[in-house]
Amino acid sequence: MEVIAKPDVNSLIKSAIREASNNNWGKAKKLNLAILNITKNNIETLNRLGISYMKLLDKENATKCFKYVLKISPNNTIAQKNINKLQLNLSKKKKSVDKIDTSNLVNETGKSINLKCNITNSKKILNQGIDTGSQLTIKKEKASIEIYKGNSKILIIENNIAKRISNLINLGNEYSCTVLGVSENSININIKEKFKSKETIQIISFPEYLNSDIHQTSINQNIKNLNLISTNEVE
Repeated sequence: MEVIAKPDVNSLIKSAIREASNNNWGKAKKLNLAILNITKNNIETLNRLGISYMKLLDKENATKCFKYVLKISPNNTIAQKNINKLQLNLSKKKKSVDKIDTSNLVNETGKSINLKCNITNSKKILNQGIDTGSQLTIKKEKASIEIYKGNSKILIIENNIAKRISNLINLGNEYSCTVLGVSENSININIKEKFKSKETIQIISFPEYLNSDIHQTSINQNIKNLNLISTNEVE
């Protein structure tokens, strides 16, 4: 009689972790489901499955996984942390986010700068479909810049960095703005030079001293937004 070998759970776990580390969330999900068919109520696997669903933007199944973990283990910090993340987004429908251009996430010396803006209500930002990788638009003012998602104004930044960007745009430069991350209290953005005009060939968009001065000038920053920004702070 032919003996059918049972799947090796440890091998499946290693494979699931490997696929997740390679961002192959579809495969990771299937592997974690296979593990649960063998070892039901495995908390670590349920958490991994929940994270896979999150990455696949299946918030409903992700929530079910984490709630089930908390039913088994009420003090499980991983499940609670991810439930809190899911609850930040009140939208019931899946929101499509802009495809991440990884080149925009690389901070090039002299050509880009990262800014951290404190906010009072991240739900308003998340409900507009803004997340890591979202591409925003920069519009210049006389001594400031405004950040938009489509036709919706997200940020007004008034500081020395914004004034510099505005002046360089006046001279013909073009800049992109990419969201690096949104948390409960802040939004991180990367502003990057995309085009340099003939008039600014000898001008570096973001000299090194700007990065070291960000914290020193933060008290004088005036960052606003239609009730999204809480204090005058950029880090």
